Amino acid sequence: MSAHPFRLAVESADGAWIEITPQRPEPVRRFRAPTLRDAADHAARSPGAAFVDLDVYLADTVAAAFDGLARLRPGWTPGAVTATVVHAGTPSTLAGLLWDMWAAHVADGVTLRSEAPEALAHTVATAVIPLLTARGLAVESGSAAAVA
Repeated sequence: MSAHPFRLAVESADGAWIEITPQRPEPVRRFRAPTLRDAADHAARSPGAAFVDLDVYLADTVAAAFDGLARLRPGWTPGAVTATVVHAGTPSTLAGLLWDMWAAHVADGVTLRSEAPEALAHTVATAVIPLLTARGLAVESGSAAAVA
């Protein structure tokens, strides 16, 4: 079912980022956008592979994720437009968003950013990628073992 690849990366605590799907030799242009529409427009103009940043806060429930992110970012509310697309939710809702981004060709890939990047990388490798695979999106893991 995967007609085009979708690539995932996680930003590390030092600001570097590690692609957890197989890396390709082409240069990648990373960018931030306030909405998915803006991200798709930006990626469409990119001459090469384009990865949109996605700020992620995961918890066991969506309500707990909303509360947790609001504590980290006073003034943040669900639906608020920020400089970077934000997802506060569960591994399942993150998988749903990533699948939608892939299906809509929003970007070639996503760089996931979190206050706890190691935990996020582990959750992506052990929960999110299997959920994407179950939806029919074959996501190969590349260097995920090194990140998780």
